[in-house]
Amino acid sequence: MNLDNAKRASKIKVIAMLFPLMVVVAVALSYLLTEVKDLKYVLMAVVSLIVYFTVMAILRLNFIAFYAGPDKIRVRYKSLLPFKTNNNSVQMKTENFHHYQIKTSLGGLVKTLTLYQTTPGGVGKYPSIGISTLNEEQISQIKKALDLILALKKKPII
Repeated sequence: MNLDNAKRASKIKVIAMLFPLMVVVAVALSYLLTEVKDLKYVLMAVVSLIVYFTVMAILRLNFIAFYAGPDKIRVRYKSLLPFKTNNNSVQMKTENFHHYQIKTSLGGLVKTLTLYQTTPGGVGKYPSIGISTLNEEQISQIKKALDLILALKKKPII
């Protein structure tokens, strides 16, 4: 099963980049075109940008490409935060997949997926992946795919 949120992620990325740009342009234009040279407007702009980036970091918005097949599970994700450009990936063989956990916090605004893998030393936990940008249907598809893999692992082979 392949799933990604490219359309929604691109819309969020555009909005995420426009807000800081609009704040900076508004402050610059107010200084260039008016005689008001008060620093309180710059301070308000800086505070609003700090609050904005903090909220964006808390929400953990990501572009997500999910694949679950008979051989492997792969989740590729990239933060939608402005100026954060690292690509991340979680990949494991299905026979090593142990279980998963989907948590919600902040009243359902923040959703995270955590995958666990069986290793020779025990059960390993991958870092949590923010899945807040996925809709409920996509999240249920991920749950069904991972539950199916778990069910097939427990089924005795005749």
